[in-house]
Amino acid sequence: MQRARITGIKCKSLLQKSKIPSLEYALNPYVGCEHGCRYCYATFMGRFRGLPDEWGTYVFAKENAPEVLRREVVVREPGIVSMSTVCDAYQPAEATHRITRRCLETLSEAPGFQVGILTKSDMFVRDLDILTRFDSADVGVTVTCLDEDVTSALEPGAPPPARRLDAMAQAKRAGLEVWGFFGPVLPGFSDTDESIGEVLSALDRAGAERVLVDTLNLYPSVVSRFVETVAERFPDRLGALEDARRSWDEYEADLSERVRDVADSLGVKVDLCF
Repeated sequence: MQRARITGIKCKSLLQKSKIPSLEYALNPYVGCEHGCRYCYATFMGRFRGLPDEWGTYVFAKENAPEVLRREVVVREPGIVSMSTVCDAYQPAEATHRITRRCLETLSEAPGFQVGILTKSDMFVRDLDILTRFDSADVGVTVTCLDEDVTSALEPGAPPPARRLDAMAQAKRAGLEVWGFFGPVLPGFSDTDESIGEVLSALDRAGAERVLVDTLNLYPSVVSRFVETVAERFPDRLGALEDARRSWDEYEADLSERVRDVADSLGVKVDLCF
């Protein structure tokens, strides 16, 4: 995977009304994501900017985001802010740009604002000093599969799952609420009872108070990128993926039942997003 081209931009607004009922706002410090996950649903962000480039090869850093946020928290109704919904707030660019950290500092000083993070990185532990200042803050960590040969191909810019799980455990010890996101469950990779149990158990051991589970987004451009990588790197698993796609409703119904059964047997609380 080629290194991402990072370009600084200015934004006019930052807090966007969330379409998720439990969250008031979405805050995305970046456009694009260096993690470059082959199944990511957010690739449409490139089309908004007329970018033909491969997802994961470009990032726009909202350099003035902290300043914009300082103005917005004064005039907006306090609420829960999700970081992030169409990028990862802790993608590699954050190590040097520190936009997420500066935004968290602003939110931590704004009365009534809470924060929720969902990430596929372990970098968030850098900001535990700020996150623990909030009256309410939680961190969700995504794990799709524990096999690093698989994740290095399908999530080429993201840290290995073991590092994410270690970071989750560290956040739990610091007193934060932590939860897991097992999604998408990948047909042919992580949808067997054994694989489901392994992921749920790993998240539970790391301190997850609950686990959200979701399936693959079947939008054509998403499937196309995913299938291309599977065919190239794991051709023996392509059949399982194609079988699932042909009978998707039945596949999801069966998966739902099996996830609940495995979770019950392990004593893990799960919520299904499908």
